[in-house]
Amino acid sequence: MYRFLTLLFFIPQIVFAMASSEVTFAVSPSIVKVHVLDSKGGHGVGSGIVVAEDQVATNCHVIANSQGVQIAKYGERFAPVSMKADWRHDLCILQFKFLNIKPVVLGDTKKLTYEQSVFSKSYSGNAVKPVLSYGQIKALYSLDNENIIHSSTSFSMGASGGGLFDDDGQLIGVTTFKSPGRFAYFYSIPVEWVKNLLQQGKDIQLTAQTELPFWDAPFEKRPYFMQTYDAAREGQWERLKTITALWLKSEPQSSEAIFSNAIAHFELKDFEIAKKKLSDVVKKNPRHAQAQLYLLKLAKLNHDYNEAHAIEILLSQLDESLLKESQ
Repeated sequence: MYRFLTLLFFIPQIVFAMASSEVTFAVSPSIVKVHVLDSKGGHGVGSGIVVAEDQVATNCHVIANSQGVQIAKYGERFAPVSMKADWRHDLCILQFKFLNIKPVVLGDTKKLTYEQSVFSKSYSGNAVKPVLSYGQIKALYSLDNENIIHSSTSFSMGASGGGLFDDDGQLIGVTTFKSPGRFAYFYSIPVEWVKNLLQQGKDIQLTAQTELPFWDAPFEKRPYFMQTYDAAREGQWERLKTITALWLKSEPQSSEAIFSNAIAHFELKDFEIAKKKLSDVVKKNPRHAQAQLYLLKLAKLNHDYNEAHAIEILLSQLDESLLKESQ
């Protein structure tokens, strides 16, 4: 039998503390509000991050097909002189002259760990100053050799193009889109795409969109993690099983593909298969709190209270809200 009392001994003792107020305050000057005049003459608002001297990153969907773009900071407005665009990854970099705003420090998503604390800063809700949101990293999804970040740092309209930061104040992602519904998932594109565009992108003058972003593509062309979310939200477990089988064929070593497939088996009451797959996930990543939650559910179904107690201790360290969910 798979014993979690043994597993607890081998879990890396990684301790994360919520970022200090000094750190969260320090990044605020680098977060700007993006104003656009859309194709119909309406006014739209998003967020941006100063990522290098005179260069501001934002989501392309914020400025796509606009008639005019400006950023605002300290009561002043600045118009870009050109831009770089990576339409598929929904990343644009606006270039200015004499912006004189300190850039953020660029981090590294390869160093991220599940359930580590993070925070976001953006003009969520069209606020008058950057809004702070704390959360944790819930999952990492591989896309084009980098990591899409799913975190619990909530945001709303106006946050697109904002910054997701680690506890040291290093930029790790750009807050980009969320899932529908009351209990939304929040996604950020990786800082590595910012680094690549800074180095390789070509200057253009037009905001005309040439390609839909990956998250807004036709359903069958969206990443598997988005397809599986829709199937799970609608309780279509056979469909989830089919989608995850394709995902596993494409990425056989993906922990998230294995986990999503395990959920399909769990909901279809294939408990033995579900437990084997969930056990594989936590062997790869003991900090995968969602997988631990489902193993807790299985332990309770099997009346294995020693195993259940061990998992409860672990979840209390990773994400106490999930522990409450299981009760």
